[in-house]
Amino acid sequence: MRGFSPRNLKYMRSLAQAWPDAEFVQQPAAQLPWFHLFTLMDKVKDPLQKNWYACKALQHGWSRQVLTMQIETSAYTRAGSAVTNFRETLPPAQSDLAREALKDPYVFDFVALPKTPKNGTLSKL
Repeated sequence: MRGFSPRNLKYMRSLAQAWPDAEFVQQPAAQLPWFHLFTLMDKVKDPLQKNWYACKALQHGWSRQVLTMQIETSAYTRAGSAVTNFRETLPPAQSDLAREALKDPYVFDFVALPKTPKNGTLSKL
């Protein structure tokens, strides 16, 4: 084959090293666009996290920008970390539904909130 740039060859090699399994075609990463894979390889080092982000990107149809934002805001560490008592208080089917409904955290990074000074009082706007 001919016509591949050195940069593309580097990414192809990185891709093969990032997902060395023989069943690559069955993995979610095989169903993602090329630039999504670039983003995963460049920004996520842990293989478990890479696979988690690949699954979620495929499941939710994330664009590359959304995938990048989710990685930068540590969605992997935030997902499912809320403390609940659903398992103890609800029947199994309802507890699973309630946990899944609250699993995706809300990120309000786009809201420009005033910074609070060290003494704890809000400054006047």
